[in-house]
Amino acid sequence: MFRSTTLIAVATLAGALVATPLLAQHDTVHHGGVNGAARAVSGTLKTVGRDAKAGTKAVASKTHHVLKKAGRGAKSTLAHATGDTIHDPNHKPGGLNKVARDVSGSIKHVGRAAKADVHSTANDAHKSLQKTGNNVKKSMKDTTGHS
Repeated sequence: MFRSTTLIAVATLAGALVATPLLAQHDTVHHGGVNGAARAVSGTLKTVGRDAKAGTKAVASKTHHVLKKAGRGAKSTLAHATGDTIHDPNHKPGGLNKVARDVSGSIKHVGRAAKADVHSTANDAHKSLQKTGNNVKKSMKDTTGHS
């Protein structure tokens, strides 16, 4: 009993001694000055961008589910009203199915265009911020004389 307790204590102490230098190496060095400010701004903008993207994605997902449910309901109502219940395996979908596909295609086109606009705007904003940051960094280097 005493021997197993001693072994556990020694193993715990050895583990603590090994882990201490590893934890010390995990500390990251953050530079001050222009790089520190740039890193802080970049981190803040990334967080804001991620939050905005997550919010947009949640709204888009909810909107998609609502539209999908409404479309299925409308199609079902029209099918029952018109008596369109052909279940022939050789039947080519037309009528309500064609209308539904056409509407779906046009909505997808609008969605793709909107998504492309969002990506384009984000890309332009990123390029602008990057250019501004590089200019500020360059002017700070010129002012301080560091190369």
